[in-house]
Amino acid sequence: MRFCIRRGIDFANSRKQLEQVRGVPIELALPTSLDSHLRDQHLLVDVERQIRELDIPVCSVHAPHGELGHGSFRNWAGRIIQFAEALGSEMLVFHPEERQEGRKNEQSSALLNIKYLQDRTEVTIAVETLWDKERVLTPDEIMEHRLPMVLDTSYIPKPEVTWIIESYRTHLVNLHLSAVTPGGGRTAGRQFRPIDNDPFCMDLLDRLHELGWDGVVTLEYLPWLAGKAIEDRKLLEQIYS
Repeated sequence: MRFCIRRGIDFANSRKQLEQVRGVPIELALPTSLDSHLRDQHLLVDVERQIRELDIPVCSVHAPHGELGHGSFRNWAGRIIQFAEALGSEMLVFHPEERQEGRKNEQSSALLNIKYLQDRTEVTIAVETLWDKERVLTPDEIMEHRLPMVLDTSYIPKPEVTWIIESYRTHLVNLHLSAVTPGGGRTAGRQFRPIDNDPFCMDLLDRLHELGWDGVVTLEYLPWLAGKAIEDRKLLEQIYS
């Protein structure tokens, strides 16, 4: 297993944000708004230069939240693939969009688009598991279509997380790991907490280690817990090296 931390950036402050993780392996999360990304994508060359100057290994790149089934997907995603290739990143992560009406048609287009891009790059095109709303690709459908998966433990119930690891680990390329602690109000819990808040997280890593899984584990903590994420990543490297 290899370990990194999630680091989100915006183009206006990317240098300052990246300086905080100098030399630390990361999943680089680009701005979530596709419109903002398209407006400022000419600045990707500056981000690439900053990453090289700061000697930051980029394990994966997280794309903006665009529509995988849209006709424009191949163009904007293709540009990010070139960026990921230039950084030496091994994978590019996409969120499947929300879709209710026309979902099956959108899904068919998304699958064709993913295959089109995957046939043209060595970068792994991976889809993240989201179970909060109806998505164009649900976790079950990611598995059905044998797509590379990014398993996010903060959105999937624990029994299903364990089942996916046992049954789909050969296609699991990235584990987004954090603790979900009990909470009140309208939410079922508090997400993106350090893994020492929940023994389940270490149980997962122990099991993956037993199984000989060789993917990437991304610690996905709340932004103000970045220092803790860096410390935990270093400790996990020592435990599972």
